[in-house]
Amino acid sequence: MTMTSHWIRGRGWWRTIPLAAILFTVLSSPPLAKADSPDAWQTLTEAGTAARDQARYEDAERLFLLAGHEAEQFGSDDVRVAATLNHLGLVYHAQGQYARAKPYYEQALARWEQVLGSDHEDVGSALNNLAEIYKEEGAFEQAEIFYLRSIEIGERVLGRGHPELAIGFNNLAGLYRKMGRLPQAESQFHLTLALLADTDGATSIDPSLVLNNLAALYKEKGLYVFAEPLYRQALSLRLERLGHRHPSIATCLNNLGNLYHAQGLSELADRYYREALAVSESAAGPEAALTGMILVNWAWLLHERGLVDEAKVRYQRGLVVQQQTLGRNHPMVAVTVERYARLLSDIGQSVEANLFTARAAAIRVQQGQSSRSPAQSRQSRSNQKAQK
Repeated sequence: MTMTSHWIRGRGWWRTIPLAAILFTVLSSPPLAKADSPDAWQTLTEAGTAARDQARYEDAERLFLLAGHEAEQFGSDDVRVAATLNHLGLVYHAQGQYARAKPYYEQALARWEQVLGSDHEDVGSALNNLAEIYKEEGAFEQAEIFYLRSIEIGERVLGRGHPELAIGFNNLAGLYRKMGRLPQAESQFHLTLALLADTDGATSIDPSLVLNNLAALYKEKGLYVFAEPLYRQALSLRLERLGHRHPSIATCLNNLGNLYHAQGLSELADRYYREALAVSESAAGPEAALTGMILVNWAWLLHERGLVDEAKVRYQRGLVVQQQTLGRNHPMVAVTVERYARLLSDIGQSVEANLFTARAAAIRVQQGQSSRSPAQSRQSRSNQKAQK
């Protein structure tokens, strides 16, 4: 995953559901600020943002739902309504719940365009967030259109070369990487790092995000000697900023596990997957999308090592989590189902293996992946990734 962010700290690219559903939920929630306080929305929004940044997603969701109730008092055309929808989207997006995030982003975009015009920075944020969802859905052409439009808005608002534009270029690079356009992806990643090079931390952009993504590209190209120091630098930066108990730490550990797995360093890979799972379960939760991804990667390693009983348990659990968080017909679920089918075949359960193979094929047909891009084909032969 790549990061969603806004050019201005404290704002962001977030999700949207019907406000009627928001109001129904918040009416049963105890208020954290007086309803008649003019600062209630701001107080709730700041508290929700802090909770999201600390990976306390249930708290963040509750706070933003309350903020949505406050925002409705200002009128449906108030920009704070769109901002709250966007904030809610980020909460779900951060948990890998892309289908839930998408309608929030769409509503935020529509409201911002109506109130602020098509060239406002908030519109650029919403476009970027929707591009992230399109990328996850495999709608690459639509994602590229939205990314490029978002970057154009950012350049008009902030000026070309502004470091806050790094997020947009990083996300566009991630799209090119997913499409298999690796030279373009590498160029965009280096451009992103150049934008951040002289900021001395005076930017809201986390450079560890870009380091992780560039490392993943080098890993895919087999340039492991370039990938490892980038992954380790990203982990060090995040440990310093976030401490040991945060989903982003689990992501870095998972990425190192993937790297050592690709090099055939099984014991090292096993160690990092084990650590990544422990952190993810503690920080994100046992049912989080990140937890499911780590379980699947670790299961594949265990399968290769001949530890089929352990692999089977982790595949089963990882598949349940992925279906809950990504949906039963997500492309990554198809990859997991294919791998689990191979395991079943290897242990002599051919009937069950054929059923899972058929299910994976059905998912790919439904998702229009029967003729996949080079990047998608590589995905079935590589670890599932969490570059965020």
